[in-house]
Amino acid sequence: MRQWRSVLVAIAVGIGLAVSGQSAFPVGAAWAQRVETQVAFNTNTLKFHGLSCRWAHKCTKNCVVIPLNDAVKRGGVPCKVCGGR
Repeated sequence: MRQWRSVLVAIAVGIGLAVSGQSAFPVGAAWAQRVETQVAFNTNTLKFHGLSCRWAHKCTKNCVVIPLNDAVKRGGVPCKVCGGR
């Protein structure tokens, strides 16, 4: 059991988590980048939707799930219904 804990601690530290006692918790900007908001981006219309948006569910063609900042970099505009969230 101890051996596995050492391995888990090494992995946690390697991906930017701080380890304190028995638990690991996220630290700083490294964690914020890992949990970035994902959106459904329509490569044809350049609109992006929150994943729970009704229009995201209807988008079956030309849609990809990408991080929000990538959708903006590609020239995407937010959906008028959900605001891209």
